[in-house]
Amino acid sequence: MDFYTKSDIESSFRRIDELLVCGIFEPHNSRNHLVRSALTELLILVRDLMAKAKIFAEPVEFSDDVNVTKQVKNVSDAVKFVRDAICHVDSENRNHEECNARLSYNIAYGKCNLAKIGDVEIKSDYEDDICFFFGSQKLYLRLHIIRAYEDAKAKLLPLVEKA
Repeated sequence: MDFYTKSDIESSFRRIDELLVCGIFEPHNSRNHLVRSALTELLILVRDLMAKAKIFAEPVEFSDDVNVTKQVKNVSDAVKFVRDAICHVDSENRNHEECNARLSYNIAYGKCNLAKIGDVEIKSDYEDDICFFFGSQKLYLRLHIIRAYEDAKAKLLPLVEKA
């Protein structure tokens, strides 16, 4: 691992920690126009750390509550899918083929049924989490994004500290 990669990883750790403690994802900030920006940056950084973990250590591949499809097999794929959807306005990842709808940015704070389109329910299953919906995928802040970050950090930190 070269100096620049190590520096990028350490910078990502710091920035992700800042985003997670600043309160932007708290329910009382649900109408804050910077939530989407914070989510976008968080997904870019977490995705990058997971890619680096795959290269330098081992992949982050848990699949708890991941909507497994042809394109998405685990949390790494789900984070990439949603990162692509949020970063690219014209992304096909915003389309939910099962219900013929476009879900480009929806958030549920806690357990709720966000929508029912035909026979498809768009819902969040956990009272203590925040769920982000894009196309056919949903990512929970704690269950997916923070856990993926912590897994990637645990894999990369020993390498960064010795580099």
